[in-house]
Amino acid sequence: MKMNESTINVLSFNLRMAPAERTTSHAWPLRRDFCRDLILSGGYDFVGTQEAWFSPEEPDTDQAGDLARGLAGYGMLGSSRDPDPANGEGCPIFYRKDRWELDAADQGMLWLSDTPAVRASRLEDATHSRILVWGRFHELSGGRRTGRTFLFSNTHLDYLFEHTALLQAAIADRLLAERARPGEPVVLTGDFNMYEGSWPVRYLRGETLPTAPTVPDAPLPLRDAWREAHPGAPDERSYHGWYERGTENRRIDYVLYAGAGLRLLDAAIDHATRDGAHPSDHHPLRASFAW
Repeated sequence: MKMNESTINVLSFNLRMAPAERTTSHAWPLRRDFCRDLILSGGYDFVGTQEAWFSPEEPDTDQAGDLARGLAGYGMLGSSRDPDPANGEGCPIFYRKDRWELDAADQGMLWLSDTPAVRASRLEDATHSRILVWGRFHELSGGRRTGRTFLFSNTHLDYLFEHTALLQAAIADRLLAERARPGEPVVLTGDFNMYEGSWPVRYLRGETLPTAPTVPDAPLPLRDAWREAHPGAPDERSYHGWYERGTENRRIDYVLYAGAGLRLLDAAIDHATRDGAHPSDHHPLRASFAW
């Protein structure tokens, strides 16, 4: 670490939506504490979650509510992506309130569609409505703003068609570019449901895609934290499907970043288990930055 630098730790964590595992050995009440403890033990500044279920009337599946209550010292940004904001699947962001103050006028949730401000909207070929949750956070020191800001965002792209995920990635990148300030650090976490060499991931990294559907060049090229930390290494599995199925040593979960003042320290996939059990059907992906 250089003098006057601070460390920012982030996590991308697909929780596996609770209703899909309600009657299995992976039911949410059996892994709720592990998911909470995994986040708390890492001391993460920001956690981008995917497949977080909102169901305040059904305690056994209320993942977002459980984490909001159980993560002492953290705030939550986001709601369900579905027609009822209080019920359904979402991608909430959790952040450390002692280090970061959310700008109430500079945050929100947008849909990756032709009408981003319309709740539950989707692209024509999308399996579900997909969202970008984003917020501008003011760094705090001793309870006071330091004057530095950080743009953190989180998403979950479609899994069925690569061209649909590419269009969603292009919308997400444009929405971030419209909100990012010059030189401001930007981080995008997410389950992209696509491999490293896919159109959406290559697009977000600012690559030209001569054989892909026509999309404008990415206005905000981003860097892949895991790949930057492991140049030349074989790809690594992030979705394991409880090891009953999976991606066979290929990532679909990412931490992407930009900003001249943001320096990557490390990135890794977390293989933690408790009593032989996994917290989710995805391994969380963590990254640390100096700023």
